[in-house]
Amino acid sequence: MAGATFVKGARRDVVINKKPAPNNPAYPPAGARRKIHKQSEVQLRTATAPPGRIKLGVRVKQAESVEQFEIVGRGGNVLALTPAADPAIAADLGTALGVAADEKWVTYKADWDPARFGKRFDTRLTLSPFECHPNGVRVFTIAITYDALSFTNDHYVYGVSLLPGENSQGLPIDVGAAGPAQKPAPKKKAAKKAPRPKTRR
Repeated sequence: MAGATFVKGARRDVVINKKPAPNNPAYPPAGARRKIHKQSEVQLRTATAPPGRIKLGVRVKQAESVEQFEIVGRGGNVLALTPAADPAIAADLGTALGVAADEKWVTYKADWDPARFGKRFDTRLTLSPFECHPNGVRVFTIAITYDALSFTNDHYVYGVSLLPGENSQGLPIDVGAAGPAQKPAPKKKAAKKAPRPKTRR
């Protein structure tokens, strides 16, 4: 994420996929309006990031509350996310990644240790009330950098995930993620030429 070996700017090095679990995402009732509970599998594809204090933000609707946001790493270790009600972090994220009039950045801080958490995580997210048309789909964005850096001027990593409406059953097509390397087609052997018939002189 940061350090002398990293360039400035953003890299999409957080890959988020829906966890193959029954009833995921789930839409438990929340009064007259519903919430969403989604579990995901996340992979950090950046170079090994050194340990340190990090800050991160998730972009949600103004009317939504983040009831649950957990990151579970190697061996079931839970990253202790401390809510950071710092308007400067939210403003920094808004400048770098944008924020609409009906959106907000919810921010956290944590102590990152790659030896403890590894590069693959499970996440659990619950938003209430979930602001999305039943037939619609939303893009959920997360961005992470070190506490001493800024999103506007330094390096950070980000990931995007889809939050489908309750009736939306489509399969996402991710045109931004690199697929597996294709093996080159085997070379065809040149056909052997038939020997020329001998002619008598």
